[in-house]
Amino acid sequence: MSIIGEDGFPIPKVKNAKDRYTVVCPICMGANANMKVARNGNWIIRCPTCVSQLYLNDSVSINLFRGLQRFLNDNPEHQVAHTTGLIQYAPDEGN
Repeated sequence: MSIIGEDGFPIPKVKNAKDRYTVVCPICMGANANMKVARNGNWIIRCPTCVSQLYLNDSVSINLFRGLQRFLNDNPEHQVAHTTGLIQYAPDEGN
């Protein structure tokens, strides 16, 4: 269960280390992405599934990401459908 912050968005679940969280990847929708809060306040998201790395350094981008987290938490069926579509239409690296 997610904890909702004062702004209405879910607070990411704390992982083991300080200022590190487990989040849903906004690219591939994988649930094993890691988010780290940098010293300057930026959010760094790394996803081992799609091997992507995002830097969120603006309040707009952070709010968009948190809004996506809230949407996926509220709509797990959409997350499954979206992931299925990504797999179905993924480029074939052999061609």
